[in-house]
Parts: sequence; structure tokens; C-alpha cells
Amino acid sequence: MSHAVFHENITTCEECDFINEIPPLKSGERFRCQHCGHVLVSAHKHVGARIMGVSLSSLLMLALAMSFPFLGFSSNGIGRSVTLFNTLSVLLSQGYLVLGALISLALFVFPLIYLLSVLFLIWSFNHPNTLNFAQRYCLRWITVIQPWLMVDVFLVGVLVALVKMNSLADISFELSFWAFCGYVLLLLKTVTLVDKRWFWNQVAGKSPEHSVIAATAKKQGLIGCLFCGATLSGDAKHCDRCGHSVYSRRPKSIGSTVALLIASLVMYVPANVFPIMQTTFLGSTEPSTIMGGVLLLWSLGSYPVALIILLASVVIPLAKVLALSWLCWQSYFPGRKQTAQKIKLYRITELVGRWSMIDVFVVAILTSLVQMGNFMSILPGPAVLSFTSVIVLTMLAAMTFDPRLLWDKDEARSSAPLKRGKE
Repeated sequence: MSHAVFHENITTCEECDFINEIPPLKSGERFRCQHCGHVLVSAHKHVGARIMGVSLSSLLMLALAMSFPFLGFSSNGIGRSVTLFNTLSVLLSQGYLVLGALISLALFVFPLIYLLSVLFLIWSFNHPNTLNFAQRYCLRWITVIQPWLMVDVFLVGVLVALVKMNSLADISFELSFWAFCGYVLLLLKTVTLVDKRWFWNQVAGKSPEHSVIAATAKKQGLIGCLFCGATLSGDAKHCDRCGHSVYSRRPKSIGSTVALLIASLVMYVPANVFPIMQTTFLGSTEPSTIMGGVLLLWSLGSYPVALIILLASVVIPLAKVLALSWLCWQSYFPGRKQTAQKIKLYRITELVGRWSMIDVFVVAILTSLVQMGNFMSILPGPAVLSFTSVIVLTMLAAMTFDPRLLWDKDEARSSAPLKRGKE
């Protein structure tokens, strides 16, 4: 007979501020917010052993992916093979330090910190004498880093780059490519198994108990911690369980979001006007903008890839700016749309934002792969950093936006007395 693997009295939803009473959860069960439907806790079966096995396997695949050639390139009898390290070394040798740093963070630094932190936490659960502050720091790193893991986006970028070069050269998948595919799948599986509330429950025990009703924390004079889900008294400044700063609503949320959106719009213009890539063939250099690359792929008959680049690099960044701008407006002047629909829009903007990095990864891959002097070479264009800034700024804008403000307006509107018509 299965027993409960997660014990928690109450938790506050980070999206709607609703306080939920959590029943003891058994393996394989999932608990959603009773107000907005957001998944709060996932109690996976044999979660500790599964995370340990998948994380170690992911690290092994990463080691293999970095040990052998990644891709092969040949044109007119001239060929070369590159490793994952070449993606960084070529960018750094050409003076693209910022782009190289971003690639290294997305592919190596952040995933390594994430996996090692997860492994340390699982190991520490079986060793009670482990320093508790080390557990807390690792758990904080996991929460912060997770949205910036982009290995799956890089893999799609590799496939797009190969389609772009298919008409000019022969591309071959080397041994490390298949190891990298395994690394991506295993890392994504690790992310799905990691549940922040379950981890904090293991590290710091249950959250403080309160006598609550089925309503928002703010309405009851309480505060929900966004980091661990604990429910605290209204005058708390820091969470008693995880130590993170707490606030009833994110300070200056709308102002920060709007400022980031304006900055992203400013950078969106040069990102689409200036060339994102410069191709040299037989001594002649030809610049290519984002839309130029889309049109080229379309003319070559690569319709699916052209649509992917169009959506990821042109439509999604602009749509995300418009969506977040509309949500900020709705936080002050709510329309007739139900708040649940607005929250779905907010979740979509968070989900798709990082996929705009596909074009940046495509440029990085082609730069490392195609370096044959005046015969053929590819270098990043001036629009690369502008476009990367657009992606980072829109992701930060989504993070600074507080969706609980939408529910506040909805609650205020529903509790307002109805105006009597003329008799």
C-alpha cells in the first residue's frame, strides 16, 4: 500500500495568491491550485532515485558530447569537423566575447550548476549532517537557473543551421551530436522531476501553520513566498523557511515590466534592420538580416524551417511585447475578458519566450562550422547582440510581471456593489 511522500498543510499559489490546503500526496499524484488550476506540487514515484539516475546520466552524456567531434562540414573537397568547444573558441577568437559568454552560460555553466546542485541535494537527504545553508543555496540556484536552461533550443538551432547549409555543403552528424541529443533529453527529464515545494519540504520541513479560509493570502493579512510556497504573517519581510525576501505584491511590478518592454522595443529595431549574419563566399561578403534568412529558406523550399525562424525570431518577440503590454494595461483597467484567460496568455508568454534564441544559436553554430577563409566563412552580424538583448529583456519583463495583480482587479470588480438602474 502506497504511503504519502509529501506532507504540507497549506501553500500559497504564486500566480493567484490563493491559499490551498494540501492533502497528503502519494507517489504519482499532482495537486493543482483550487482557484486558478496552476500545478503546485507533483509527487513523482521514487523521485530521489530517479533524479539521481537521470542527472548522473545527463552529466555522462555531456562529458561524451564534449569529448568527440560534433558536426562535420565539407564543400568542394574541403572539409573540417568541429566540437562543442569550437562554438565558443571561434566566437571568442573573433572578438565576440558577449555572445560567447551567453552561449557558454546557456550550454554549459547553467546546466552544470543545475545538475550538480540537484545531485548534491538528493545526496544530502541521506546524510543528515550536511550543512543546511548549503542545501538552501543549491535550492535557490535551481529555482533561479531553471528558466535559463536552453539546451533544447540549441538543439533545434543546430537542425535549422544544417537546413540552411544543406544546399552549399555536405553536413554530417558526428558521435558527439547523438550524445548531445541524449544530454538534452535527460536534462529535460531532470527538470520535470524537480519540484521546488517537495525539495523545500525535504530541506526545511513544513511551512508555518495558519488558520485560513479559502481566499487569497492578501485578503487574510498573510503573504505567500514565491520561492518555496510558504504562507507567512503579513508583517514578514523574509521567509521563515527559505530566507528569501517576501512581499504581498512584487514592488514596482508594472513599472519594471513596462520599462523592460520599452527597452526591448528599442532593441527590436536594429535587430531587424541590421544584418544578423555575414557570409563570405569566394571573397564576396553578403550580409543577411533575419527576414532575409527567412526569405532565403522559403525560396529554397524549406518552408517548415522558414516558418519556424519567422515565428521564433520575428513574431514571438513582438507578440510577447504586445501581450505583456496588454496584461499591464489590464492590471489597471480590466476589460470583460475573464482573468483565467489572461493568465493563460501570461503562461504562454513565459513558455515561448526563450525559443526566440534559435536564430542566435544558428549564427553561433554556423560561425564555428564555416571557417574556410575567403573561400567560405560566416561571422555574426551587428544585429546579433541587439536581438539577444530583445530576448533577454522580454524574458525579464515576463518575470517581473506579477500575475496576482490581475486577480486583485478581478476580485475588486466582483466584490463591488452593483449600480442600480433607473426606476
